[in-house]
Amino acid sequence: MDYFIGIDGGGTKTAFTLYDEHANVLDQIVLPSCHVLQTSKDQAIEILKQGVMTVLPDSVANDHVYIGCGLAGYGNDATLRKEIESRVAESFQGMHYRIANDAQIGLLGALEGSEGIFVIAGTGSMGLSYQNGQFKRVGGWGYTLGDEGSAYWLAKQLLQEYTKQVDGRKPRTALVNVLKNTCDLEDDYDIISFVNTKLANKRGHIASLAPIVYQLAQNHDLAALEIYAKLAEELSSLIHSLAKDFNHPVHVSYTGGVWKGLSFIRPYLTLDDNVHLCAPKHDPCYGAYLLAKQLKDNRS
Repeated sequence: MDYFIGIDGGGTKTAFTLYDEHANVLDQIVLPSCHVLQTSKDQAIEILKQGVMTVLPDSVANDHVYIGCGLAGYGNDATLRKEIESRVAESFQGMHYRIANDAQIGLLGALEGSEGIFVIAGTGSMGLSYQNGQFKRVGGWGYTLGDEGSAYWLAKQLLQEYTKQVDGRKPRTALVNVLKNTCDLEDDYDIISFVNTKLANKRGHIASLAPIVYQLAQNHDLAALEIYAKLAEELSSLIHSLAKDFNHPVHVSYTGGVWKGLSFIRPYLTLDDNVHLCAPKHDPCYGAYLLAKQLKDNRS
Protein backbone atom coordinates (compact mmCIF):
# COMPACT_ATOMS: atom_id res chain seq x y z
CA MET A 1 0.00 0.00 0.00
CA ASP A 2 1.23 3.49 -0.88
CA TYR A 3 0.98 6.40 1.53
CA PHE A 4 0.72 10.09 0.70
CA ILE A 5 1.75 12.93 3.00
CA GLY A 6 0.65 16.51 2.42
CA ILE A 7 2.76 19.12 4.19
CA ASP A 8 1.78 22.76 4.62
CA GLY A 9 4.78 24.71 5.92
CA GLY A 10 3.85 28.33 6.58
CA GLY A 11 5.24 31.09 8.75
CA THR A 12 3.52 29.99 11.96
CA LYS A 13 3.24 26.20 11.77
CA THR A 14 3.97 23.07 9.76
CA ALA A 15 0.96 20.79 9.25
CA PHE A 16 1.30 17.15 8.18
CA THR A 17 -1.63 15.03 6.93
CA LEU A 18 -1.36 11.37 5.96
CA TYR A 19 -3.68 10.10 3.21
CA ASP A 20 -4.32 6.77 1.54
CA GLU A 21 -4.74 6.34 -2.22
CA HIS A 22 -8.39 7.38 -2.02
CA ALA A 23 -7.68 10.69 -0.21
CA ASN A 24 -8.92 9.37 3.12
CA VAL A 25 -7.21 11.09 6.06
CA LEU A 26 -5.34 8.57 8.20
CA ASP A 27 -3.45 10.83 10.60
CA GLN A 28 -2.52 14.47 11.22
CA ILE A 29 -0.07 16.48 13.28
CA VAL A 30 0.88 20.15 13.58
CA LEU A 31 4.44 21.18 14.52
CA PRO A 32 6.24 24.55 14.72
CA SER A 33 7.19 26.45 11.58
CA CYS A 34 10.12 25.21 9.51
CA HIS A 35 10.28 28.48 7.54
CA VAL A 36 13.66 28.92 5.90
CA LEU A 37 14.05 32.43 7.34
CA GLN A 38 12.95 31.50 10.85
CA THR A 39 14.76 28.23 11.57
CA SER A 40 18.24 26.81 11.21
CA LYS A 41 18.81 23.97 8.79
CA ASP A 42 19.04 21.44 11.62
CA GLN A 43 15.82 22.70 13.20
CA ALA A 44 13.92 22.51 9.90
CA ILE A 45 15.17 18.99 9.17
CA GLU A 46 14.18 17.84 12.66
CA ILE A 47 10.65 19.26 12.24
CA LEU A 48 10.17 17.72 8.79
CA LYS A 49 11.52 14.32 9.85
CA GLN A 50 9.50 14.28 13.07
CA GLY A 51 6.26 15.12 11.29
CA VAL A 52 6.67 12.44 8.64
CA MET A 53 7.76 9.74 11.08
CA THR A 54 4.90 10.59 13.45
CA VAL A 55 2.09 10.21 10.90
CA LEU A 56 3.55 7.24 9.02
CA PRO A 57 2.68 3.73 10.24
CA ASP A 58 5.62 1.67 11.49
CA SER A 59 7.75 -0.32 9.04
CA VAL A 60 6.53 1.41 5.87
CA ALA A 61 9.11 1.12 3.11
CA ASN A 62 10.37 4.49 1.90
CA ASP A 63 9.60 3.56 -1.69
CA HIS A 64 5.89 3.47 -0.82
CA VAL A 65 5.86 7.01 0.57
CA TYR A 66 4.99 10.02 -1.60
CA ILE A 67 5.27 13.51 -0.15
CA GLY A 68 3.85 16.80 -1.39
CA CYS A 69 5.57 19.66 0.38
CA GLY A 70 4.30 23.25 0.21
CA LEU A 71 6.78 25.56 1.90
CA ALA A 72 6.75 29.32 2.42
CA GLY A 73 9.76 30.99 0.85
CA TYR A 74 9.98 28.55 -2.06
CA GLY A 75 9.54 31.20 -4.71
CA ASN A 76 11.60 33.24 -7.14
CA ASP A 77 14.64 33.76 -4.89
CA ALA A 78 17.20 31.25 -6.17
CA THR A 79 19.22 31.26 -2.95
CA LEU A 80 16.20 30.43 -0.78
CA ARG A 81 15.06 27.76 -3.24
CA LYS A 82 18.45 26.03 -3.05
CA GLU A 83 18.48 26.16 0.73
CA ILE A 84 14.95 24.73 0.98
CA GLU A 85 15.76 21.98 -1.53
CA SER A 86 18.84 21.04 0.50
CA ARG A 87 16.82 20.83 3.73
CA VAL A 88 14.07 18.75 2.16
CA ALA A 89 16.53 16.38 0.46
CA GLU A 90 18.13 15.59 3.82
CA SER A 91 14.76 15.19 5.51
CA PHE A 92 13.18 12.78 3.03
CA GLN A 93 16.07 10.56 1.92
CA GLY A 94 14.84 7.54 0.00
CA MET A 95 11.27 8.88 -0.27
CA HIS A 96 9.53 10.35 -3.30
CA TYR A 97 8.76 14.02 -2.84
CA ARG A 98 7.86 17.19 -4.68
CA ILE A 99 8.30 20.76 -3.41
CA ALA A 100 6.01 23.69 -4.15
CA ASN A 101 5.21 27.03 -2.61
CA ASP A 102 2.66 27.10 0.22
CA ALA A 103 0.45 29.39 -1.89
CA GLN A 104 0.41 26.83 -4.71
CA ILE A 105 -0.84 24.01 -2.49
CA GLY A 106 -3.36 26.44 -1.04
CA LEU A 107 -4.78 27.01 -4.52
CA LEU A 108 -4.79 23.30 -5.41
CA GLY A 109 -6.58 22.47 -2.17
CA ALA A 110 -9.11 25.28 -2.40
CA LEU A 111 -10.03 24.48 -6.01
CA GLU A 112 -9.65 20.70 -5.66
CA GLY A 113 -6.92 20.66 -8.28
CA SER A 114 -8.95 22.54 -10.88
CA GLU A 115 -7.80 25.60 -12.81
CA GLY A 116 -8.66 28.97 -11.35
CA ILE A 117 -7.53 31.81 -9.14
CA PHE A 118 -6.58 31.95 -5.48
CA VAL A 119 -6.35 35.16 -3.44
CA ILE A 120 -4.40 35.26 -0.19
CA ALA A 121 -5.25 38.08 2.19
CA GLY A 122 -3.60 37.40 5.52
CA THR A 123 -0.77 39.38 7.08
CA GLY A 124 0.39 39.83 3.48
CA SER A 125 -1.49 39.48 0.20
CA MET A 126 -1.06 38.05 -3.28
CA GLY A 127 -3.00 36.47 -6.12
CA LEU A 128 -2.18 33.18 -7.83
CA SER A 129 -3.66 31.47 -10.89
CA TYR A 130 -3.38 27.92 -12.18
CA GLN A 131 -3.94 27.16 -15.84
CA ASN A 132 -2.56 24.52 -18.22
CA GLY A 133 -0.40 23.13 -15.42
CA GLN A 134 1.29 26.49 -14.83
CA PHE A 135 1.12 28.90 -11.89
CA LYS A 136 1.19 32.69 -12.23
CA ARG A 137 1.34 35.18 -9.38
CA VAL A 138 0.59 38.86 -8.94
CA GLY A 139 1.11 40.98 -5.84
CA GLY A 140 3.03 39.52 -2.93
CA TRP A 141 5.67 42.24 -3.10
CA GLY A 142 5.90 42.58 0.67
CA TYR A 143 4.61 45.27 2.98
CA THR A 144 7.24 47.86 2.02
CA LEU A 145 6.28 47.73 -1.68
CA GLY A 146 2.71 46.46 -1.72
CA ASP A 147 0.65 43.77 0.01
CA GLU A 148 -2.47 45.82 -0.72
CA GLY A 149 -5.59 44.28 0.77
CA SER A 150 -3.65 42.46 3.48
CA ALA A 151 -4.23 42.62 7.23
CA TYR A 152 -1.21 44.91 7.51
CA TRP A 153 -2.66 47.19 4.83
CA LEU A 154 -6.06 47.09 6.56
CA ALA A 155 -4.50 48.10 9.88
CA LYS A 156 -2.56 50.94 8.23
CA GLN A 157 -5.79 52.23 6.71
CA LEU A 158 -7.34 52.11 10.18
CA LEU A 159 -4.48 54.09 11.70
CA GLN A 160 -4.52 56.67 8.90
CA GLU A 161 -8.29 57.07 9.25
CA TYR A 162 -7.77 57.60 13.00
CA THR A 163 -5.30 60.44 12.43
CA LYS A 164 -7.59 62.12 9.91
CA GLN A 165 -10.59 61.89 12.23
CA VAL A 166 -8.59 63.25 15.18
CA ASP A 167 -7.45 66.17 12.99
CA GLY A 168 -10.96 66.85 11.73
CA ARG A 169 -9.96 66.07 8.17
CA LYS A 170 -12.61 63.34 8.16
CA PRO A 171 -15.90 63.17 10.12
CA ARG A 172 -15.39 61.50 13.50
CA THR A 173 -17.01 58.10 13.95
CA ALA A 174 -16.81 55.48 16.69
CA LEU A 175 -13.47 54.46 15.20
CA VAL A 176 -11.42 56.89 17.32
CA ASN A 177 -12.78 55.77 20.68
CA VAL A 178 -12.77 52.08 19.79
CA LEU A 179 -9.12 52.23 18.74
CA LYS A 180 -8.18 54.24 21.83
CA ASN A 181 -9.96 51.80 24.14
CA THR A 182 -8.51 48.75 22.42
CA CYS A 183 -4.98 50.12 22.61
CA ASP A 184 -5.51 51.56 26.11
CA LEU A 185 -4.63 55.11 25.07
CA GLU A 186 -5.32 58.09 27.35
CA ASP A 187 -4.63 60.83 24.81
CA ASP A 188 -5.40 60.93 21.09
CA TYR A 189 -1.72 61.37 20.29
CA ASP A 190 -0.57 58.39 22.36
CA ILE A 191 -1.13 56.38 19.19
CA ILE A 192 2.29 57.56 17.96
CA SER A 193 4.27 56.00 20.79
CA PHE A 194 1.94 52.97 20.83
CA VAL A 195 2.75 52.11 17.21
CA ASN A 196 6.45 52.99 17.37
CA THR A 197 7.22 51.58 20.81
CA LYS A 198 4.67 49.00 21.94
CA LEU A 199 4.11 47.59 18.44
CA ALA A 200 7.77 48.33 17.57
CA ASN A 201 6.46 49.37 14.15
CA LYS A 202 6.57 45.68 13.18
CA ARG A 203 4.46 44.33 10.36
CA GLY A 204 2.88 41.46 12.27
CA HIS A 205 2.14 43.56 15.35
CA ILE A 206 0.50 46.28 13.28
CA ALA A 207 -1.49 43.69 11.31
CA SER A 208 -2.95 42.46 14.61
CA LEU A 209 -5.05 45.65 14.71
CA ALA A 210 -6.95 44.63 11.55
CA PRO A 211 -9.81 42.85 13.42
CA ILE A 212 -10.81 46.26 14.83
CA VAL A 213 -12.00 47.21 11.33
CA TYR A 214 -14.16 44.09 11.25
CA GLN A 215 -15.57 44.92 14.69
CA LEU A 216 -16.42 48.46 13.59
CA ALA A 217 -18.00 47.27 10.34
CA GLN A 218 -20.25 44.91 12.29
CA ASN A 219 -21.53 47.99 14.08
CA HIS A 220 -22.12 49.76 10.73
CA ASP A 221 -19.29 52.28 11.21
CA LEU A 222 -19.16 54.27 7.97
CA ALA A 223 -15.39 54.75 8.06
CA ALA A 224 -14.80 51.00 8.48
CA LEU A 225 -17.15 50.20 5.61
CA GLU A 226 -15.26 52.71 3.48
CA ILE A 227 -11.99 50.94 4.32
CA TYR A 228 -13.51 47.60 3.28
CA ALA A 229 -14.61 49.20 0.00
CA LYS A 230 -10.99 50.24 -0.67
CA LEU A 231 -9.79 46.78 0.31
CA ALA A 232 -12.23 45.17 -2.12
CA GLU A 233 -10.90 47.43 -4.86
CA GLU A 234 -7.37 46.16 -4.23
CA LEU A 235 -8.42 42.51 -4.17
CA SER A 236 -10.49 43.04 -7.32
CA SER A 237 -7.34 44.35 -9.00
CA LEU A 238 -5.45 41.14 -8.18
CA ILE A 239 -8.31 39.05 -9.56
CA HIS A 240 -8.72 41.12 -12.75
CA SER A 241 -5.01 40.89 -13.49
CA LEU A 242 -5.15 37.08 -13.44
CA ALA A 243 -8.65 36.56 -14.86
CA LYS A 244 -7.79 38.21 -18.18
CA ASP A 245 -5.67 35.15 -19.04
CA PHE A 246 -8.77 32.91 -18.98
CA ASN A 247 -11.11 32.72 -21.98
CA HIS A 248 -13.67 30.64 -20.08
CA PRO A 249 -15.51 30.96 -16.76
CA VAL A 250 -13.08 30.95 -13.87
CA HIS A 251 -13.53 30.19 -10.17
CA VAL A 252 -11.82 32.32 -7.55
CA SER A 253 -11.20 31.01 -4.05
CA TYR A 254 -9.41 32.54 -1.10
CA THR A 255 -7.67 32.21 2.25
CA GLY A 256 -6.42 34.45 5.05
CA GLY A 257 -7.86 36.21 8.07
CA VAL A 258 -8.95 39.29 6.12
CA TRP A 259 -11.60 37.16 4.40
CA LYS A 260 -13.40 36.87 7.73
CA GLY A 261 -14.92 40.16 6.62
CA LEU A 262 -16.24 38.64 3.38
CA SER A 263 -19.76 39.96 4.02
CA PHE A 264 -18.31 43.50 3.98
CA ILE A 265 -15.90 42.82 1.09
CA ARG A 266 -18.23 41.02 -1.33
CA PRO A 267 -20.58 43.97 -2.04
CA TYR A 268 -17.62 46.03 -3.25
CA LEU A 269 -15.82 43.39 -5.33
CA THR A 270 -16.04 44.19 -9.03
CA LEU A 271 -15.88 40.86 -10.84
CA ASP A 272 -16.55 40.16 -14.51
CA ASP A 273 -19.54 37.96 -15.36
CA ASN A 274 -17.28 34.96 -16.05
CA VAL A 275 -15.54 35.19 -12.65
CA HIS A 276 -17.17 33.32 -9.78
CA LEU A 277 -16.14 33.60 -6.13
CA CYS A 278 -16.31 30.32 -4.21
CA ALA A 279 -15.39 29.11 -0.74
CA PRO A 280 -12.30 26.85 -0.52
CA LYS A 281 -13.13 23.15 -0.91
CA HIS A 282 -10.14 21.75 0.97
CA ASP A 283 -7.20 22.89 3.08
CA PRO A 284 -3.61 23.33 1.78
CA CYS A 285 -2.54 19.87 2.98
CA TYR A 286 -5.03 18.39 0.52
CA GLY A 287 -3.40 20.47 -2.20
CA ALA A 288 -0.03 19.00 -1.18
CA TYR A 289 -1.60 15.53 -1.31
CA LEU A 290 -2.62 16.20 -4.91
CA LEU A 291 1.02 17.01 -5.71
CA ALA A 292 2.12 13.75 -4.10
CA LYS A 293 -0.57 11.77 -5.95
CA GLN A 294 0.50 13.36 -9.24
CA LEU A 295 4.08 12.35 -8.48
CA LYS A 296 2.99 8.74 -8.00
CA ASP A 297 0.84 8.76 -11.15
CA ASN A 298 3.74 10.11 -13.21
CA ARG A 299 5.94 7.25 -12.01
CA SER A 300 3.40 4.57 -12.88
